[in-house]
Amino acid sequence: MAANTSTDLKYDRLSIVPLGGQSELGQVLWMISYAGEILLVDAGAAYPSEDMPGVDLLLPNTNFLETHQDRIKALLLTNGHEEHSGGVSYLLNHLNIPQIMGPRFVTTLVSQGLKNSNNTAIETVEMNHPYQIGNFEIEWIRVNDAIADACALRIGTPEGDIIYTSSFKLDQTPVDNRLLDFNQLAKLGDEGVLLLISDSSGVEAAGYTASEKIVGPNLEKHIANAKGRAVVVLPGTNTHRLQILFDLAQKLNRKVVLYGDTLLQTAVVAVITGNLTYDRKIESSLEDIKKLKDNEVLIVATGPEGDAFKALHNLAYDKYDDVKLKAGDTVVYSSDITPGRSRQMAMVLDQFLARDIHAVHGTRQNVHVSSHPAQEDLKFMLSIIKPQLFVPALGEGRHIMQHAQLAIDWGMPPESVFPLQNGEILEIYDGNASVGNEIEATGVLYNRDQGERVTTFSVKERIVLSIEGVVTIGIVVGTNRDLLSGPTIEANGSGFLRSETWQKVKTDLHKAVLDAHAFWRTTKDPDMSSLRSQVREVANKTIRGQLQSKPVVQVLVHELATG
Repeated sequence: MAANTSTDLKYDRLSIVPLGGQSELGQVLWMISYAGEILLVDAGAAYPSEDMPGVDLLLPNTNFLETHQDRIKALLLTNGHEEHSGGVSYLLNHLNIPQIMGPRFVTTLVSQGLKNSNNTAIETVEMNHPYQIGNFEIEWIRVNDAIADACALRIGTPEGDIIYTSSFKLDQTPVDNRLLDFNQLAKLGDEGVLLLISDSSGVEAAGYTASEKIVGPNLEKHIANAKGRAVVVLPGTNTHRLQILFDLAQKLNRKVVLYGDTLLQTAVVAVITGNLTYDRKIESSLEDIKKLKDNEVLIVATGPEGDAFKALHNLAYDKYDDVKLKAGDTVVYSSDITPGRSRQMAMVLDQFLARDIHAVHGTRQNVHVSSHPAQEDLKFMLSIIKPQLFVPALGEGRHIMQHAQLAIDWGMPPESVFPLQNGEILEIYDGNASVGNEIEATGVLYNRDQGERVTTFSVKERIVLSIEGVVTIGIVVGTNRDLLSGPTIEANGSGFLRSETWQKVKTDLHKAVLDAHAFWRTTKDPDMSSLRSQVREVANKTIRGQLQSKPVVQVLVHELATG
């Protein structure tokens, strides 16, 4: 069924709609509606894959919400990770949201990053305290994650309770010593839960997800053994790993430099909220570390919007003006490698190797653990919640489907499991559930310079340019139509530049342009646009006739006054 914004939500039914985060990692946004009232749950962003040049962020679609924004009662946030709250400012640019509610760390983080011009109220909630919002009763329940104050939600509705786990894992030795609230979740399960919406992105891992604490000894080993500076690259919102690194810096007598705006903001908010404690004497700056020995330095870095891989890539290719790696440095990549970036990761590691920089990365070397539940964590959640209905969430397509099968194998009836896609409406009426109409939910492509004007066409165009390259031909012509300079021929971004054939083609192209100019001069009433067209035509024929490539040809003609 075609997705659209005109589809209405049935007044007498409970409607649950994912507007982002299904069959993709990040940009999570859920819409829950009953009796004309809408709750929004989470507002995330996602990082683009390598086949999306010119795109800096992916954001959830708000078209449907913009046509129904008078019904929106609140935005409920569960944690401060980019995938759950990185799109808040984007939503506020498009929607009038009366209030934003969440635990202390996330509301403080959001408040720090917002230029809130529409007077949205931001309220910090208490754990296990019920809040009435129209027809809904909301309760935040503590879970474990890699970030402070991570929560699940109980959303009480006239049809029954919904449990939304958000991202979670069962960490029995959490860094902050705050355990997932088993008792409250089990109590709700015993009382009866209508629907469980549960994190799927770790479903491919067997067993239980390891505790965040296990990375400590391995990080310590690599930092202690670093002959030069130690650089740890991590997601910008991982407060628990920040605490581990500050503790290690104190123990190993290294000064800490935080690099990346998201990381700095996270650290400040974590200190304000009591979720990061350390001796201020171990703080340093990029200017001050120049006075220190290399083995006294620990740089902790992240990229734009907390994108760890972007920081790693920029470090490998020396793209930062103020942080330059050198031979003897050790880089630890303490984060996931998403499938869409595997090839890029291999190239980054080769780059480090060529520069004599020691690189350590990933879960195999135990410098990273997931913040998402593995198979036994997921079964445990199903066992204590015992839901009537189930929606696997927060994952790529294979994660969603594997989690759906896991739930069926665990004992849920297949007809009670709904592996929803973005935009599909799950309708529940009198305990019966079905997937109804579909609304528009195509993600928004965002570029920091262009804003939201990035289109799929422009992305495809950039891909073509990156594969085929660009040839630029420049000539200077006098008002008397004489050729005063050129042609100059420049080529960029294509593999044919390394071909021996290219040098011959370049010579032939030079002659072809001269011939095109000579012919143009003989035409009646010649103008510059016809010269450009003729040069472009002969250039295309010359290049495509001799090379297995179709680069974009740009022709620049400058006219100078002649006596």
